[in-house]
Amino acid sequence: MTAQCKLQAEPAAEKWRDLVANPEWAPHAYDARGDTLRFAHLPREVQRRAVFLDPRFVADAPYSDQAPVSELPAAALAEHAGPLHFIFHTAFCCSTLLTRALDIPGVSMGLKEPGVLTHFAYDSALGRQPPGALAALGVTLDLLSRPLAPGETQIVKPSNTCNHLIPQMMHLRPDAKAIVLYSSLEAFLAGIVRRGQEGREYARRAFHQFLLAIPLETRFSREDLQLQTDLQIAAQVWLMQAAFLDSVARRLGSERVRVLNCADFLANKSATLSRVSDFFGLGLDDARCAEIARSEVFKEHAKNHAQSFDPAQHQAQLEEAAASHAEELASARDWARALARRSNAPLVMQDTLLT
Repeated sequence: MTAQCKLQAEPAAEKWRDLVANPEWAPHAYDARGDTLRFAHLPREVQRRAVFLDPRFVADAPYSDQAPVSELPAAALAEHAGPLHFIFHTAFCCSTLLTRALDIPGVSMGLKEPGVLTHFAYDSALGRQPPGALAALGVTLDLLSRPLAPGETQIVKPSNTCNHLIPQMMHLRPDAKAIVLYSSLEAFLAGIVRRGQEGREYARRAFHQFLLAIPLETRFSREDLQLQTDLQIAAQVWLMQAAFLDSVARRLGSERVRVLNCADFLANKSATLSRVSDFFGLGLDDARCAEIARSEVFKEHAKNHAQSFDPAQHQAQLEEAAASHAEELASARDWARALARRSNAPLVMQDTLLT
């Protein structure tokens, strides 16, 4: 770098130093066209109360100007970055609940679906990745890793629509470990029908993104897809994720990735927290894990804190939805099992956290 360029770069980096040094200014949106990040001011309590860290739930937060990624001070970023781990998931599997349970002041903080990561995921799925996108994703992960209190570990739960970015995120953060949390195919389909039209619309949106990013080898024509039912589409969403997440877990190995079934999590809350603590290096003893498992976090609905949550009631709601749509669900399940055999997709993922 010439002396003149250095003089230009230093004032530019200085402009963004306070944003980088203060973890309450969280990366909020990425603009691939300008290779810029926008930050939102989200103190810890705001993050704890927000259902997700995306514009739907933090729209009133103060925002920064667009910050060119190339101007963010690398030295300050390296100084303030901290440990980072992930919770990846298939949706409808209590991943938000697990993330909330890991919000332990002085130990760890759970970041629930940062919207900035969905920007990278959407662009990637559409093939719109400019030359700086991978570096910008790495900077974003380092920014998300900044602890909100000394000694804390940041645990990020991206939206499941970011699942195709897992190899990139795990490569960019070789120190990171991940829990893959999933529900069974049957529970996923029951979760779709329990949510009515909203669930069916979600399945079709997710399908179109995954069809580009993590497709199955189905050889379905466009006409075939147009004729498929909502639950056939939803079943493909689950199979796409299961096949991809299973391949990630196998490739990275149990040193970096552990797999957990949602039903086992709810049946073994304290043991799950203990194993997660050991895996992520959080240092929680069994008594603390048992205390958290008995706490209010497991008695509140993860996305509506005013609503109570009970694992038995949660299971009963799924069973009620399944009974109300028994014929439709059975048809979709049988169809999905045949598709899984044809496309070599797993119907069960091996639990490597509790076993």
